[in-house]
Amino acid sequence: MKKILIFLIVLFIVIGQITPIYAITQKPEIVGPTAVLMDFTTGQVLYDKNMHKRMYPASTTKILTAIIAIERGNLNDIVTASDNVTKIDGNSIYLSPGEKLTLEQLLYAIMLESANDAAIAIAEYIGGSVENFAKIMNEKAKEIGAHDSHFVNPNGLPDENHYSTPYDMALIARYAMQNPEFRKIVTTIHYQIPPTNKFEKVRDLWLSNRLIKPSSFHYEGADGVKTGYTVAAGQVLVASATRDGHRLISVIMGDQGTNIWTDTIKLLDYGFQNFTLVKKTEKGEVVTYIDLGKSHFKLPLIAKEDFYYEVPKGQENSIEAQIILNKNIKAPINKGETLGYIKYTLNEKEIGTNPLIAAESVYKNFWGNYYMEVQSSEVKNIIYTNPVKFISGTAILGIAFILWRRRKIRNRKKYIFSKY
Repeated sequence: MKKILIFLIVLFIVIGQITPIYAITQKPEIVGPTAVLMDFTTGQVLYDKNMHKRMYPASTTKILTAIIAIERGNLNDIVTASDNVTKIDGNSIYLSPGEKLTLEQLLYAIMLESANDAAIAIAEYIGGSVENFAKIMNEKAKEIGAHDSHFVNPNGLPDENHYSTPYDMALIARYAMQNPEFRKIVTTIHYQIPPTNKFEKVRDLWLSNRLIKPSSFHYEGADGVKTGYTVAAGQVLVASATRDGHRLISVIMGDQGTNIWTDTIKLLDYGFQNFTLVKKTEKGEVVTYIDLGKSHFKLPLIAKEDFYYEVPKGQENSIEAQIILNKNIKAPINKGETLGYIKYTLNEKEIGTNPLIAAESVYKNFWGNYYMEVQSSEVKNIIYTNPVKFISGTAILGIAFILWRRRKIRNRKKYIFSKY
């Protein structure tokens, strides 16, 4: 009995010291025809189902409309609705021609109530016309990296030339969610627009995202971003959720009924349960030092950027970093100058790089000594000089000065004697 007990104790100790091995759960079965799951921080794709297939984005178009309006306008700007707000179909807050609202109120209208008339008012205010605003939308989409999308209106009403892909919509959402004002709007459950010059009652706006508001599909950590539906597009949902600082973005396009919510939950669960976001290097972190000259003056090199990577759980310590420096590094060196890079690998596959830059400027004086112009107290550095060089250099200069002075005195004496 004692032997069995001892064996079990030893077994538990051994098991407790073994690093847990996680098995990636099977990828979820998504009913919708297209989907993608993307890490917010890195942009890595964790799940893909026809993510580059062109689909109608419906009202998720308003994600792009909103972020453009936030960047180009002022939330307190007064927007006057034109006659065109009454000529649009679909969801509406029943704007009247000549009605005045703030840009902020219109943004809440498009993101909570998905108001198509409010989107028209925003487009005309920011772009001068719907057509010009569509040009701005397409330029912005390309800037973000959404190269397989094309927009012709600010609201997402069906048009054969108005399309996107799950991947592109994830990129657009990822970009928009970096803006704090945008994040505030898309997590607001209820918002009120007070009476205006054309509307005597308070307008109550309610969020349509069931992942955020109290519902049977409420999801822990949900914080965005937009629903969409038309007969042509089917159900579309761009969602975001954050847990322990780890944000994921999912996009499903062309789904039907409540599948859009259950499919989205499956995707988000799959990401949180199977992947971990690892921060390998921090921006400004001293990574290494380089020796300059025979004096071995040490210049600190710092990481230019943060480096994050999404890894399967259990592989958090598997990312390897290799430092690669430029050849023949010599002074002068300017602060911020790239002198090498870090190469990151996972399972012997390169996953990214990070430039290494000079923490401070370095110069070389007349005697071959190196010195730094320290402009930041954040970098602690031991400055190495060559005292032998310094002393010998000073001595040489002193001797040269004495010889020059003696020669000058001698020449002066010769001049005086020559006169007599």
